[in-house]
Amino acid sequence: MIAAALIFAAGGAALMTKTAPSADEPVEPRNPFELVPLLIFAALFAVTATTGAALMKGMGHSSLIGISAASGIFDVDIAVLTALRAGDGAAPLQIVGDAVLVAVLAKAGGRVLVAIASGTLRYWTSLAAISLLAAGTGVAVSVLIAR
Repeated sequence: MIAAALIFAAGGAALMTKTAPSADEPVEPRNPFELVPLLIFAALFAVTATTGAALMKGMGHSSLIGISAASGIFDVDIAVLTALRAGDGAAPLQIVGDAVLVAVLAKAGGRVLVAIASGTLRYWTSLAAISLLAAGTGVAVSVLIAR
C-alpha cells in the first residue's frame, strides 16, 4: 500500500506542476453534500455491506476477496472494515491482506471509470497510467513480501 501511495503521490505532484489551472479561470464551487448523490451512495453502501455480510456468513472466508472487490468499487472503507472484521482471529492474515489490496485496486479502477465518464481524455489517460503503475508496484511489493 505504501509503495502504491508513493507512486500516486509522485504522479499527482507531476501532473499538478504540468497542468495547474491558471489563476484567471473562474472556479464554480459546488456543494459536496447534495442530497441525491448522498442518498445513492448510502443505498449502495447499505446493499454492499448487507450482501457482503450475507455472503461471508454463507460462504465463509473464501468469499472475502470477491466481497472486497465488489465493495471496494464504491468505498474502500466498507471493504477494509469487512476484511478486518472477518480477520478477527478467524480468517488467515494473508487473505485479509489480499482482500484489502483487492479493494484498493477496485477503487482505483472505479476512479478511472468515473474519470472516463466525466473527464477529458488527457485527464483519464493520465489517471489510468498512474493507477496502473501504482497497482503494479503495489502488487509486486505484496508478492515480494509474501515470499
